[in-house]
Amino acid sequence: MQKELIHKYLEGTATDEERTEVELWYASIQLPLRKSNDHNAVRSRIYARIEKAKYHDDGIRKYRWQNWRLFSAAAAIVLVAGSVFLMFNNSQKSGRNALSGNSVLGYDIAPGGDQAILTLADGHQISLDTVAEGKLKASSGVQISKAKGTILYSPTNENGSAERYNVLSTPKGAKFKLILPDGSNVWLNALSSIRYPEVFSGTGRYVEVKGEAYFEVAHLEAKDKKSRVPFIVQAGSEKIEVLGTHFNVHYYQDEPERLTTLLEGAVKVSSHSKSVLLSPGQAAGQEIGNQELFRLDNVNTDLAIAWKNDEFRFRNSTVPQIMKQISRWYDVEVVYQGAPPKDRFSGTISRQETLSHVLEILERGGIKLKLNERKITVY
Repeated sequence: MQKELIHKYLEGTATDEERTEVELWYASIQLPLRKSNDHNAVRSRIYARIEKAKYHDDGIRKYRWQNWRLFSAAAAIVLVAGSVFLMFNNSQKSGRNALSGNSVLGYDIAPGGDQAILTLADGHQISLDTVAEGKLKASSGVQISKAKGTILYSPTNENGSAERYNVLSTPKGAKFKLILPDGSNVWLNALSSIRYPEVFSGTGRYVEVKGEAYFEVAHLEAKDKKSRVPFIVQAGSEKIEVLGTHFNVHYYQDEPERLTTLLEGAVKVSSHSKSVLLSPGQAAGQEIGNQELFRLDNVNTDLAIAWKNDEFRFRNSTVPQIMKQISRWYDVEVVYQGAPPKDRFSGTISRQETLSHVLEILERGGIKLKLNERKITVY
């Protein structure tokens, strides 16, 4: 890309054809973003000229934020008839940063990370974000260790007790991974917990979940070699029976809907004497105040596990739904000045961004808000 053409674009003197060429070049840029200082300066100036894109569909305003690692906080993409359009601000006036009136410029909040509390069967608690990696405790029948944001239970030759339960819990602004004694992998989202035995019995593997967790369950043969040891997840009133599978459990007490989403294998979700058998791409759950168990077909499983992949993914999401995720991940309070906005939004933002960056993206998308220390006001 010629510097003269970029200069014309930034000064607003480029022709329509030249503007299209710059925009297509910009859309084709691949990661990493910081290969040269010159390109960084150009991108920064281009970012400042991009305007939010919006369109109307049945009276509902929608915004598309896509691939923010590539386009940064100022880009907005609208998908129309299979084409991608970058909407740039061709005005000569530079827009004021939407957050310039906020204290966020002097007080930023880092994204969440690997933090958790491990509560052992005897009540002893271990803060996993401060304890050194390596062996933490040798209990009867199991060795508990920590390595790279993961807590690992390794069976020993001793006979352990399935009655000794541990609890792994994450606060706001945290996540953690757990490898159970049978080799099953569990990822905990923020403000979540899982209760499990130090060793599993030969007749069943039982765990309890609050909040949100993603499971990759290991196959475990029974002693008779003719069947598999069942894996049961209890989430409130719902019981999820697993047959070696990958699935996500979303069961926050302050959410209006609790949902189990299946990615691989098969699960049976039961509640109040009713049950639903799920195949990959299906989900089942309940709404608060309603004991009726429902099933959803052809669900977007990428949305269900976006948090595990360090992303916020919104599809036709309300402002309260968006801000609830922000609140949990950045450990901030969210309040509303008046009724929450009724707009719905779609897009993807990295969970590795600082809070100020995420709020800038949201404001450019049309959500008006202000940050004061650890309190976000939406108005």
